[in-house]
Amino acid sequence: MRQIGKRLFLGGALMVILGSAYADNASVSVKTCDPYQDYSCLDSALGTGFWNRLTNYYKLEMGKDAAPVDPNAPPTRREDFPPAAMTMPPMPFTEWPYGGTTSLGVSLPNAVDSPFMNAISDTAFGQWMIDNHIQAYGWANAGFNFSNASVHGGNAPAAYSYNPNSLALDQIVEYVERIPDMVQKDHNDWGFRASMIYGQDYRYTTSYGVMSGQYLNQNLANGWDAPMLYAEWYTPFVMQGLNIRVGRYISVPDIEAQLAPNNYMYSHSHDLCLR
Repeated sequence: MRQIGKRLFLGGALMVILGSAYADNASVSVKTCDPYQDYSCLDSALGTGFWNRLTNYYKLEMGKDAAPVDPNAPPTRREDFPPAAMTMPPMPFTEWPYGGTTSLGVSLPNAVDSPFMNAISDTAFGQWMIDNHIQAYGWANAGFNFSNASVHGGNAPAAYSYNPNSLALDQIVEYVERIPDMVQKDHNDWGFRASMIYGQDYRYTTSYGVMSGQYLNQNLANGWDAPMLYAEWYTPFVMQGLNIRVGRYISVPDIEAQLAPNNYMYSHSHDLCLR
């Protein structure tokens, strides 16, 4: 609950993760085996068919702190880099998600825990994506608020919850990306990210001239945007590593961000900036 002037509003959110799995407090029994004990049986435990594998993967991680660990996976951190400052919990991230670049020394391809990728991994296209270190994942985020304001935009200057007493589709987001291998130190690598957002939060990622007419000319309640479209090239041969990114991307300077997984709470603080 926040108080803005004489206006009060209470907001909440429901977030459905479509690609990145988050733990729940339930437990699950895997019929054929436990991939947490024997990772080699993960594929057989998930079964066949997209929806069956997707459902089974969510069930598999319920009540767990992390995904099953592949014992043959490459190192996730460069040996000459300091350890992570803090593990989860209580902080939601082990590495600060500052967004402006991929973290040097700790970034690997295929590193996102994606139920969607596991669901398609037994198909030819899914295996092609995995072999080429390309991942797809995303989420859906909806929310509501109750307020004693009654006019359109009555919660202003509270961003992201500006319409009072409303149920809103905040954002549906999909990523397709390839993360360069920044742990290794013996070869150059490349990556990219293509993202798309739909919902009311598009107005907080819009840039002038990039599909901005939805907001500036029509002021649509829900709209499309592509907050991140970039390519990057990494070389380990310049100092401790150099990553060059070209395109459009979001830099996260603090603990709040436009994209839901990078924002600690559903609500956002509001600042008045006079120019």
